Amino acid sequence: MSWKRGAYPEFTLEDVIATVFLLKGPVGRKTISEILDIGEGSVRTLLKKLDWIGAIEAAQRGHFLSRRGKKILEELKKLFSEVQFVGKVEGMPAYAIVVKNPPQFKSIELRDEAIRFFARGAMILTVKEGEPVFPEDGRPLKDTMGELARNIEGTLEFSDGDLIVVTWAENPSDAMKSAYHVAITLKENEIPEELKSLVR
Repeated sequence: MSWKRGAYPEFTLEDVIATVFLLKGPVGRKTISEILDIGEGSVRTLLKKLDWIGAIEAAQRGHFLSRRGKKILEELKKLFSEVQFVGKVEGMPAYAIVVKNPPQFKSIELRDEAIRFFARGAMILTVKEGEPVFPEDGRPLKDTMGELARNIEGTLEFSDGDLIVVTWAENPSDAMKSAYHVAITLKENEIPEELKSLVR
């Protein structure tokens, strides 16, 4: 499923949040367009809106977060991490995100949310005694998927009680954005209002 939908600008809250994480350092419009698989017109509009709320500045090498933007990023980081590539699952690129202090959840509902958002599959894990385990039975991920467990432990920072969402899809942008989608679903009420206002 491609996100490029012709000339008119279209982006989601997932695109907005992914862009805020990407803009830690200067990033060009074309790079954002390629990573998120949305048209350059949409990226232009998205950056314009981030500029309206004072979240970004422009430089020769692209856009980057302003002081206000960095504050918004810090607020997001208290809720969840940036998505990270953690290898392949079922031959497809897989991405993972850490959700901090998750509310009550049902794994099956969160998996369904990811798949509704174009993931081909998703895995919901909790952190117990320092390692990712399946919440249903407490089975450590390393017992069944050692390489994935090692990649997650080597790539992400997490603490006991955190939730780890792993999503995979044929298209890396779909895998990334479906992971963000699950995090947003869990933390919707805590996401900075300025960011939500950009997609209304």
